[in-house]
Amino acid sequence: MNIFTKRPFALALLATAGVVGAVQAGDTISAGKLAKDAKDFYGQTVSVKSEVDRVVSDHAFTLDEDAIFAGPDILVLVPQAVTEQLRHDQKVVVTGKVRRYVRSELEKDYSFFTEGKIVKKDYKVDYKTRPVIIADSVVTEDGKDLMTAAPTSGQ
Repeated sequence: MNIFTKRPFALALLATAGVVGAVQAGDTISAGKLAKDAKDFYGQTVSVKSEVDRVVSDHAFTLDEDAIFAGPDILVLVPQAVTEQLRHDQKVVVTGKVRRYVRSELEKDYSFFTEGKIVKKDYKVDYKTRPVIIADSVVTEDGKDLMTAAPTSGQ
């Protein structure tokens, strides 16, 4: 038996031990990975590299997950009104804590999130089925962090 026939077993053993596929602090994941495996990321701080899909309010936008059958696009909530600087298909890296969309908890924890009214239009989207990132930073492709460059509003 050579190393090539042993390797699949070794990878399976590492995967079982949680070594393969584990995300380390500082790693960037795709929106598709987060959408597909959301339960594995709840309560963790992640950095997600993706394209902006839709700006839904001054304090919310979605990331395009771009993967077949991964799940719904990722909802991002931002404490500062920075979304006017975003556009569809713009590449960004969002860093923040992943949570479940539980309206009562979000209202209690974030003053900008009032009465669950995060959308300007009715998009007929059930946000309860999506992971939510509470953004600490939103960095554009040219390196501009919109969260540090934006004036605070609505907090």
